[in-house]
Amino acid sequence: MASAVPMLEFFAADGAVAQMEATLQAASGAERLPALIELAWHLRERDSSRALGLCGDAEQVLDGGVWPDAVLRSGHARLRLIRGCISVQQTEMDDAVRSAQQALAEFEALDDEIGRADAHFLRALIARGQGDGPRSDAEHQAMAAAAAGLDPLRLELAELGLIYELIFQDVVAAKKSWAHRRLVGAPDYPPLAITATKNIEGLLAGMSGDAGQAILKFIEAHEHALVSGQMVRAAGIAGNISVGFKELNDFEAALEWSQRGLSLTRRCGLRVAIGPALINTGEIFQRLKRYDVARELLQEGMQMLASQAESRNYAMALRNLGELELACGQFDLALEALRRAEQKAIALDAPDLLCQARVGQARALLAAGDPAQAISAAMLALDGRRVGTTLRIAAMQAVAEILSTHPQLLKQAVTALSPALHYLHLALDVAAQVEGYTVPADLLSSLASEYAKAGDHARAYDFSLQAAEAREKTHSQDASKRAIALQVQHQTERAQAEGEKQRLLALAHADRAATLEQANFTLEQLGAIGRDITGNLEATAIIAALDSHVHALLDAFAFVVFRLEIDGQTLRTVFGVEDGVTLPQRVTRLDSSEGRVPLCARERREIVVNVDPSGADGMFVAGTAATQSLMYAPLMVGERLLGVMTIQSQRPQAYGEREVAIFRTLCAYGAIALANAEAQAQLIQSEKMASLGQLVANVAHEINTPIGAIKSSGATIVESLSDTLAGLPPLLQMLDAPSQALFGDLIEQASRASPLLSSREERAVVKGLTAALEQAGLADARALAAMLGQMGLTTVPAALLPLLRHPLRERILQAVQGVSTVVRSASNINTAVERVAKIVFALKSFSRVDNSGELRPTDLVESIETVLTIYQHQLQQGCGLIRRYEPDLPLLPCLPDELNQVWTNLIHNALQAMQHRGVLTISIGREAEALVVSVGDTGCGIPEAIRSRIFEPFFTTKPAGEGSGLGLDIVKKIVEKHRGRIEVQSEVGVGTRFSVILPLA
Repeated sequence: MASAVPMLEFFAADGAVAQMEATLQAASGAERLPALIELAWHLRERDSSRALGLCGDAEQVLDGGVWPDAVLRSGHARLRLIRGCISVQQTEMDDAVRSAQQALAEFEALDDEIGRADAHFLRALIARGQGDGPRSDAEHQAMAAAAAGLDPLRLELAELGLIYELIFQDVVAAKKSWAHRRLVGAPDYPPLAITATKNIEGLLAGMSGDAGQAILKFIEAHEHALVSGQMVRAAGIAGNISVGFKELNDFEAALEWSQRGLSLTRRCGLRVAIGPALINTGEIFQRLKRYDVARELLQEGMQMLASQAESRNYAMALRNLGELELACGQFDLALEALRRAEQKAIALDAPDLLCQARVGQARALLAAGDPAQAISAAMLALDGRRVGTTLRIAAMQAVAEILSTHPQLLKQAVTALSPALHYLHLALDVAAQVEGYTVPADLLSSLASEYAKAGDHARAYDFSLQAAEAREKTHSQDASKRAIALQVQHQTERAQAEGEKQRLLALAHADRAATLEQANFTLEQLGAIGRDITGNLEATAIIAALDSHVHALLDAFAFVVFRLEIDGQTLRTVFGVEDGVTLPQRVTRLDSSEGRVPLCARERREIVVNVDPSGADGMFVAGTAATQSLMYAPLMVGERLLGVMTIQSQRPQAYGEREVAIFRTLCAYGAIALANAEAQAQLIQSEKMASLGQLVANVAHEINTPIGAIKSSGATIVESLSDTLAGLPPLLQMLDAPSQALFGDLIEQASRASPLLSSREERAVVKGLTAALEQAGLADARALAAMLGQMGLTTVPAALLPLLRHPLRERILQAVQGVSTVVRSASNINTAVERVAKIVFALKSFSRVDNSGELRPTDLVESIETVLTIYQHQLQQGCGLIRRYEPDLPLLPCLPDELNQVWTNLIHNALQAMQHRGVLTISIGREAEALVVSVGDTGCGIPEAIRSRIFEPFFTTKPAGEGSGLGLDIVKKIVEKHRGRIEVQSEVGVGTRFSVILPLA
């Protein structure tokens, strides 16, 4: 399936993006479209404002050009996808949903699997932002299915996305899935997928309590995210690093990384990541007991997340706000926030958040003096499944804390000394099941306190000792955490120093390669320019392209092109501009001894002139400005000389070795393009002569018919007139006045034009006349009916019966038949002459050539009818014609004679495809600001295997000698010259329809 741009990498490194920038700068014409879309795609997170600007430029290129339908549709779909990604970043979720849906539908219609994969990824991001975990999983699965077998990076990102989502739904299952993935053999991750893998490893390490290892994984992920343009993920990972340092009690480093993430989000305009960064920073200030600052940051973060109120980030913010209000003694506010967090956690299926919200509610309710509601909330927290050890212990401690002062609230019997001890021992059992887990000192202290209340002082003393040991161990662990934090910072700084060293080495290599790179860039630029110049097949367009590129690359105050005329001895200017002013035409002989133009042509070499300021060696041409530097170069194709190009500068020493090489290259491209244009013109002329031959044959057939009618009718008049004129006077003398009047009426009726009848219709008329004559009592009714039928009468008027009973009836009817034959023959001659005149007028209109090149308002219906008139003979030989013309169509500014060639070719091809037996349908209508002409046939159709090649030059399906293969190529070029496009729809065995869309302005 054709696409507006080859398969895009999902993410690209900074170096590749820099190359894309250079490619876009060097691109021109149709090459700009893929360059614009590719760069916009990879700037979608790096620089969303610029990406949107590039999208606008790409849309103008798409809408202003003539593109295949698939390219047009895929280009707009990719642009919608880019805009959708940016809408997610700006938290404009409605726009994002709409863009993702439209893009996905278009990619599915185009059977573009990579486009589908990218659309599903965007929909997964939207689902995550809306807190819909199952839908996010479904979108990641759809992305994996679309990318399978096509792009390993997209496939890995989709599968890693599923594991990432699972971490927050069931951390135990996520660890098993990741371990199994490693066990069966981890894939060879593409470099740009390392960000996702290291992020997952960091999350799992953090949830296992290894904050130091988590930070190292996150830092590696963060670096890869930055260089690959994954700015949203980089900001999120910076927050994870901050959380890691917070767990290590290194709040200074935590704040530094939190601020780094916040700065990144604001620099790149990532509103979607600003809220989480603010909330993370607020949590750090909360841990530092800076409650006012923490509350301000949390509230600002929640405002930023207002459009993502169903997301996990918003639920975490509510939990943090509830804990903050609880610490400040604002129990009602704490309960409100924690209950909202509970509802969000249920909707998100987030067991960890749900447990935290319910434990927080229990503590707030207890502090507010409502132990009954507190125990209910704590018991609900215990019902949670799929939560880690720390959260289950916290829930059991909350239950024990409530039952310590309100034991009556436990309805079930327990074997422990008190209900509080029952739950504290359950918590202790949970802690003991985890290898290497350190029992919290506050849990052991609570056990000691409860045993003391129950009177078991020995056990109380024992647990007091264990609590003291735990506190000592905790202090050691805090010191270890601080040491780990310092170690992580040291490793990070060392990695940064190594990175700086590598950066300096890279800069040194870059300096050494700068000259070579500049040379390569110039060559690439010249290559692109060459494609632009040689892509034209008209001399004026070629010279205009040369003029543009000469001024872009060289100091050219004046630019002149001379062409060698057909005599091989005369050089004449075909283009000359000096400082924006057209120069007068110059003519010089090849053998002239004056001037450098003939010298350059004769010697076929470049000539560079640096004028002496004194003017001693200068040569002034009347009507031009004085110059200091001049360069001349021949236009050569092989050994053939086409002309000379010259540029001039008012700056001294303007043209050195580099400028000569560039000008030589431009001359070579120009010569090739001009030679191609001449060859193309000759081929077009050949095609026009072939078309003219076909038209002459059609006109000959068409004119033969009316000429034959004229000859036949003339002979009939001569034959009938002599006999009729001789017998008419005597007959009139023998008729009385009433009979003469009836005689005149009968002649008038017999002379009227009557429709041609088939044999069956003629027999039916004679039969009806015979019956009428017999009923009137006339003798020999059958013979009389046959004679009246030949005269064109289908009924017998009652007023004529007396004439039919007259004794001279035979002579009367013979005279009437003779006169009516003369009259009708004369009418046939007039009709035939009118037909010939119409054909001659159509041929004259068709053959009129307008060399002015100016667009003229033209009636397309009249243009089509002119061609149909010329083909009328073939249309009458068994081919039906259906016209579907919309009324009141506006005039089209165009080159009428060139469009006539388009209609001629399309109609001729249609008739040939049907073998002149079928239905030709011509439609003309308006669509928006364009007119659409469709030529359809019921012929053999075009096989899909060759349908994409029918517009190629020299490609033909006709037998040898019947087609040049240039017709549709010429048609396409004429249509594109009118800034239009041509489309084809075909089905084998059903027919083909060509549609020409021509803009009105």
